[in-house]
Amino acid sequence: MGLVGIVGALIVGEAGADVGEAGSDGLPFLSLTTLATALLGFGAGGGAVTALGGDVWVAGVAAVSAATVLVVLTRGLLLPYLLRQQANSQISRLAYLGLTGTVTIPISPDGWGEIAFVDPDGNRVRSRAVTTEPAVLPTGTRVYISDAFDDEHLHVVSIPDSSTTNNALPETN
Repeated sequence: MGLVGIVGALIVGEAGADVGEAGSDGLPFLSLTTLATALLGFGAGGGAVTALGGDVWVAGVAAVSAATVLVVLTRGLLLPYLLRQQANSQISRLAYLGLTGTVTIPISPDGWGEIAFVDPDGNRVRSRAVTTEPAVLPTGTRVYISDAFDDEHLHVVSIPDSSTTNNALPETN
Protein backbone atom coordinates (compact mmCIF):
# COMPACT_ATOMS: atom_id res chain seq x y z
CA MET A 1 0.00 0.00 0.00
CA GLY A 2 2.83 2.40 0.83
CA LEU A 3 4.48 1.79 -2.51
CA VAL A 4 1.19 2.43 -4.32
CA GLY A 5 0.78 5.70 -2.41
CA ILE A 6 4.30 6.88 -3.24
CA VAL A 7 4.01 5.98 -6.91
CA GLY A 8 0.60 7.65 -7.06
CA ALA A 9 2.01 10.81 -5.46
CA LEU A 10 4.92 10.84 -7.91
CA ILE A 11 2.71 10.41 -10.96
CA VAL A 12 -0.27 12.54 -10.00
CA GLY A 13 1.29 14.79 -7.36
CA GLU A 14 -0.35 15.95 -4.22
CA ALA A 15 -3.53 17.67 -5.33
CA GLY A 16 -4.86 20.66 -3.49
CA ALA A 17 -3.72 22.07 -0.17
CA ASP A 18 -2.61 18.92 1.58
CA VAL A 19 -2.66 18.65 5.37
CA GLY A 20 0.52 20.20 6.72
CA GLU A 21 1.40 22.24 3.68
CA ALA A 22 1.82 25.98 3.58
CA GLY A 23 -1.36 27.78 4.42
CA SER A 24 -3.00 24.95 6.35
CA ASP A 25 -3.33 24.49 10.09
CA GLY A 26 -2.45 20.77 10.12
CA LEU A 27 0.68 19.06 11.34
CA PRO A 28 3.65 20.03 9.15
CA PHE A 29 4.80 16.44 8.61
CA LEU A 30 1.38 14.97 7.84
CA SER A 31 0.92 14.68 4.08
CA LEU A 32 0.03 11.97 1.58
CA THR A 33 3.69 11.49 0.65
CA THR A 34 4.81 11.23 4.28
CA LEU A 35 2.07 8.76 5.16
CA ALA A 36 2.82 6.64 2.08
CA THR A 37 6.54 6.67 2.93
CA ALA A 38 5.80 5.60 6.51
CA LEU A 39 3.49 2.85 5.31
CA LEU A 40 6.15 1.63 2.87
CA GLY A 41 8.79 1.59 5.62
CA PHE A 42 6.43 -0.15 8.02
CA GLY A 43 5.63 -2.88 5.53
CA ALA A 44 9.23 -3.32 4.36
CA GLY A 45 10.68 -3.43 7.88
CA GLY A 46 8.08 -5.77 9.28
CA GLY A 47 8.07 -7.94 6.17
CA ALA A 48 11.85 -8.32 6.17
CA VAL A 49 11.98 -9.45 9.81
CA THR A 50 9.02 -11.79 9.30
CA ALA A 51 10.65 -13.29 6.19
CA LEU A 52 13.79 -13.95 8.22
CA GLY A 53 11.69 -15.82 10.81
CA GLY A 54 11.65 -13.10 13.47
CA ASP A 55 9.16 -12.84 16.32
CA VAL A 56 6.00 -10.73 15.92
CA TRP A 57 7.21 -8.20 18.48
CA VAL A 58 10.59 -7.86 16.81
CA ALA A 59 8.85 -7.44 13.45
CA GLY A 60 6.65 -4.70 14.95
CA VAL A 61 9.63 -2.83 16.36
CA ALA A 62 11.49 -3.20 13.04
CA ALA A 63 8.43 -1.97 11.14
CA VAL A 64 8.04 1.15 13.31
CA SER A 65 11.80 1.80 13.17
CA ALA A 66 11.95 1.45 9.39
CA ALA A 67 8.94 3.76 8.98
CA THR A 68 10.52 6.38 11.24
CA VAL A 69 13.88 6.21 9.48
CA LEU A 70 12.31 6.53 6.02
CA VAL A 71 10.16 9.49 7.06
CA VAL A 72 13.13 11.26 8.66
CA LEU A 73 15.32 10.63 5.63
CA THR A 74 12.76 11.69 3.04
CA ARG A 75 10.95 14.49 4.85
CA GLY A 76 13.83 15.79 6.92
CA LEU A 77 16.80 15.45 4.57
CA LEU A 78 15.72 14.74 1.01
CA LEU A 79 12.57 16.86 0.67
CA PRO A 80 14.13 20.21 1.72
CA TYR A 81 16.95 19.62 -0.77
CA LEU A 82 14.51 18.76 -3.57
CA LEU A 83 12.32 21.78 -2.82
CA ARG A 84 15.35 24.08 -2.87
CA GLN A 85 16.40 22.59 -6.23
CA GLN A 86 12.89 22.89 -7.63
CA ALA A 87 12.69 26.54 -6.68
CA ASN A 88 15.80 27.50 -8.62
CA SER A 89 16.05 25.00 -11.44
CA GLN A 90 13.75 26.62 -13.98
CA ILE A 91 14.79 29.82 -15.68
CA SER A 92 12.43 31.52 -18.06
CA ARG A 93 13.81 32.19 -21.52
CA LEU A 94 12.92 35.82 -20.87
CA ALA A 95 15.82 35.91 -18.39
CA TYR A 96 18.15 35.61 -21.40
CA LEU A 97 17.11 38.99 -22.80
CA GLY A 98 19.96 41.47 -22.69
CA LEU A 99 22.68 38.85 -22.35
CA THR A 100 25.53 38.56 -24.81
CA GLY A 101 26.83 35.43 -26.44
CA THR A 102 28.95 34.05 -29.23
CA VAL A 103 27.81 32.44 -32.48
CA THR A 104 28.85 28.76 -32.57
CA ILE A 105 27.00 27.79 -35.78
CA PRO A 106 26.71 30.57 -38.42
CA ILE A 107 23.32 32.28 -38.53
CA SER A 108 21.98 33.08 -41.99
CA PRO A 109 19.32 35.78 -42.46
CA ASP A 110 16.76 33.25 -43.74
CA GLY A 111 17.64 30.39 -41.39
CA TRP A 112 18.90 29.66 -37.92
CA GLY A 113 22.20 29.02 -36.23
CA GLU A 114 23.43 28.46 -32.71
CA ILE A 115 24.81 30.69 -29.98
CA ALA A 116 26.51 29.96 -26.67
CA PHE A 117 26.19 32.20 -23.64
CA VAL A 118 26.15 32.16 -19.85
CA ASP A 119 22.72 32.39 -18.17
CA PRO A 120 22.02 34.51 -15.06
CA ASP A 121 22.87 31.52 -12.81
CA GLY A 122 26.28 31.13 -14.41
CA ASN A 123 25.46 28.02 -16.48
CA ARG A 124 26.73 27.75 -20.04
CA VAL A 125 23.79 27.52 -22.46
CA ARG A 126 23.59 26.69 -26.16
CA SER A 127 20.49 27.73 -28.05
CA ARG A 128 19.17 28.06 -31.59
CA ALA A 129 19.12 31.64 -32.77
CA VAL A 130 17.75 33.68 -35.66
CA THR A 131 18.54 37.18 -36.88
CA THR A 132 17.07 39.79 -39.20
CA GLU A 133 20.47 41.17 -40.15
CA PRO A 134 21.14 41.21 -43.91
CA ALA A 135 24.43 39.28 -43.73
CA VAL A 136 25.39 35.90 -42.31
CA LEU A 137 26.65 36.06 -38.72
CA PRO A 138 29.79 33.87 -38.82
CA THR A 139 31.14 31.68 -36.03
CA GLY A 140 32.76 33.74 -33.28
CA THR A 141 30.56 36.82 -33.78
CA ARG A 142 29.53 38.48 -30.51
CA VAL A 143 25.73 38.86 -30.35
CA TYR A 144 23.13 40.50 -28.12
CA ILE A 145 19.99 38.50 -27.24
CA SER A 146 17.13 40.86 -28.03
CA ASP A 147 14.04 38.64 -27.97
CA ALA A 148 12.78 35.16 -27.08
CA PHE A 149 9.69 35.07 -29.25
CA ASP A 150 9.21 31.30 -29.35
CA ASP A 151 10.26 28.16 -27.51
CA GLU A 152 12.94 27.20 -30.02
CA HIS A 153 14.79 30.33 -31.10
CA LEU A 154 16.33 33.43 -29.58
CA HIS A 155 16.47 36.58 -31.69
CA VAL A 156 19.96 38.07 -31.77
CA VAL A 157 21.71 41.09 -33.25
CA SER A 158 25.43 41.39 -33.79
CA ILE A 159 27.50 43.60 -31.54
CA PRO A 160 29.69 45.87 -33.65
CA ASP A 161 33.40 45.21 -33.18
CA SER A 162 34.85 48.15 -31.26
CA SER A 163 38.05 48.07 -33.35
CA THR A 164 36.17 48.76 -36.61
CA THR A 165 33.49 51.08 -35.28
CA ASN A 166 34.09 54.79 -35.13
CA ASN A 167 33.15 55.63 -31.55
CA ALA A 168 34.25 59.25 -31.75
CA LEU A 169 31.61 61.85 -31.04
CA PRO A 170 30.70 64.06 -33.99
CA GLU A 171 32.03 67.56 -33.89
CA THR A 172 29.50 70.27 -33.19
CA ASN A 173 29.59 73.80 -34.54
